[in-house]
Amino acid sequence: MSVSLAFAQEAGSGQAALKSLNELQQKMYADAQQGGQRANVVEINAAVQQRAIELTANIDIAKVEASDSFAWAQVFSRAGKHQETCDLVKKFLTTQPNAQEKFSAQMLMLNSCNTLGEADMLQTTLRDIRVPSALQTSMLASNTVYLFIDTVVQKKGVGEAIVTLGDVEKNLILEAPADYAKRMLAMEKQRNANNPNFKPKPDEERLKELEVQGKNAGDSTKFLFVEKRAELLMDAGRKSEAIKTLDDFMATLDATAPARRQANGARVQMSLPGATAPAITFERGYGEFKGLEALKGKVVILDFFAHWCGPCIASFPDMKQLYSDFKDKGLEIVGFTTYYGYYKQERGISKDAEFAKMADFIKDYDLPWPVVYGERTNFDAYGVTGIPHVAVVGRDGSVKKIKVGYSAASFKEFRQYIEKLINE
Repeated sequence: MSVSLAFAQEAGSGQAALKSLNELQQKMYADAQQGGQRANVVEINAAVQQRAIELTANIDIAKVEASDSFAWAQVFSRAGKHQETCDLVKKFLTTQPNAQEKFSAQMLMLNSCNTLGEADMLQTTLRDIRVPSALQTSMLASNTVYLFIDTVVQKKGVGEAIVTLGDVEKNLILEAPADYAKRMLAMEKQRNANNPNFKPKPDEERLKELEVQGKNAGDSTKFLFVEKRAELLMDAGRKSEAIKTLDDFMATLDATAPARRQANGARVQMSLPGATAPAITFERGYGEFKGLEALKGKVVILDFFAHWCGPCIASFPDMKQLYSDFKDKGLEIVGFTTYYGYYKQERGISKDAEFAKMADFIKDYDLPWPVVYGERTNFDAYGVTGIPHVAVVGRDGSVKKIKVGYSAASFKEFRQYIEKLINE
């Protein structure tokens, strides 16, 4: 019998088992730090999961006391035993826990239900869940939009997913900008209490700045739901409703609000496919590029990137292979970037100096396509709010597809799309 399993049986307590897992995790991180090494997160997570599997091996969840069931639910979750996790959380919820405990338990259940693909239970829990305070809103909002709703779409369709989005959104608590400002100012002062070089602004001035930040944070949370709803409507072929969703949201925002720019970028991304590709205005570059009009008759990939963008750089090997395979069949790639005022560790450099550094960048990554510099208005014209951002222009000069971000898995699908477009 392993030491950990013997410990769990002797203690007979989910709290003790959970403590054992936490101590193992903390020790592995501490050992790495003391050894001057970067912690291997994958290795640590695997060790914690194995320990959790041992701890739960002989646990009969039917015999677990309700008062101890949430602790055991966390252990079973780390073991990857998600059905048992859900059952234990249900038992715990019968104890009438306080608001914070109930929220934490329901979040654990949501993650396990999502892993199991249990859309009905996801919807039920999402309708019921309440954030105990504004501080938990971001967690629920991001998990709902980026994880849970996709499962509802897959299992129950777009209509049900849109309803569920609304159920969650109406129950969120957004922190008042003034409260956000006070909280952040207090944290700022505490963080810099022993910093002799810290020169704070007058409280009144700083509070005004932080209130703006607080309002922007609330707008960004709202936009998560607006954008997801618009995406779902687009997927359902309801383009006009999707665009109206974004327009209605933008109408509630100040002209300078960051969320307005994000929403407008999303609107452009949804509106562009099928429309004539906006002209690219540029000032100079490397390689031959005479404008999009000169490339009519070819399939063109406009790759909006920056020298500091890790995912952009990660995409280059796949992009280069794509270019090599289809250049002779009519594929062109154009890299588009702008000035950022720095390069690697050099700060405050001139446009000419930054442009000159791009020659080294192109050489370092062996980029075989033209790279051009222009104003940020080009980014706006193509709805760029994050990079890498790729716009595919067809042989007829119209935008065929917008792709944001990079992963090896998603690029496989993108490559198939390009190959099909080339062969049409």
